[in-house]
This record gives sequence, C-alpha cells and structure tokens, in this order.
Amino acid sequence: MEGISWIKDKRRQLGITQQSLARLAGVSQSLIAKVEAGRIDPAYSKARSIIAALEREGFSREKCARDIMHPGIETVSAGETLHSAAAKMRKRNISQMPVVESGRVVGSISEQAVLAHFSSDPNKTARLSVGEAMEQPFPSALPSTPISAVAALLRHYPAVLVMDRGEIAGIITKADLLKTV
Repeated sequence: MEGISWIKDKRRQLGITQQSLARLAGVSQSLIAKVEAGRIDPAYSKARSIIAALEREGFSREKCARDIMHPGIETVSAGETLHSAAAKMRKRNISQMPVVESGRVVGSISEQAVLAHFSSDPNKTARLSVGEAMEQPFPSALPSTPISAVAALLRHYPAVLVMDRGEIAGIITKADLLKTV
C-alpha cells in the first residue's frame, strides 16, 4: 500500500475533502478514508479512479492571482512629493507602487524613476511631485487569473495589480512569482 500512501497528502494539498474526492473519483467516502488510513488495498480500478481524480483536480486548480498577491498595498497620490514616495517605499521595503487619484489608478512610481530624477538634480527631487515623475500604470488582472497569465505580464512589467470590482485587491511582483517556483 505504500504505492498510494501519498493520496492523503495530495488531497490535502489540493484543499479538497474526502467526500469531494470520492465524488470526483466515483467511489465512496469510506473507501477514501480506509485507503488513506492504510486499512485496505483498493482494487486497481478504484485506485486508478482516485489517482485520475486527483490529477484532474490538480490541473484544474492551477494557482491564480489571489493565491500569490500581496493584499493591502501601499499607494501614493500624484500630488505627493518624490521624497514622500521614496520614504513610503523604504518604510515598506518595496520597489514600486501604484499612483492613485480619486480611487483610480493613474500611474506607477518605482525606485528606478525616483533615482533617475535624483541623479539628474538631487535638490529638485525633494520638490518634484509624483505626478511629474510617474510612469505608466501597472497592468491589472482579476483575482481568478491563472499564474501563467500573470507570468506573461511580468515578463514586460515590474508588477501586476489584482483588481476586484474596480478596487485594488493586491499586487504581484516578479519576486512573488519566483516564490511559487
């Protein structure tokens, strides 16, 4: 029975109950419980049904944006100074954030943009507004967007905003994506 001892771990990893797995595999919940407890050795056809159900469920449960996003993100308004934006980034240990005006995302600001202005004129940076230095907004995705689609966006942008009903629900950066590998 050691050949199928991983079933319980896989089921838990997928976040499904014994009852749900039984329904997906077309077997009884008591059979799943007995197999997981090591009390019985199921018939080949039953074991194959259970394993196939786990595989199907695993493929259909690809992680999505909501699984890896950082909720409650820091934002900055276009009227704030670059100095203020840089202080927020330092405090939160982040390298970029969205620029928001009246609840709408209007751009983004990054360490790179702040440093570019600082290197050209350090004294002016303290007075310069975020609106004068901001870059294009980050692309957005729904919470249910598969990670593979988010990864495609992150090849071209430093971050992806996760939007839910027009509100920022979270942010995903390249570093967040690397944590899933």
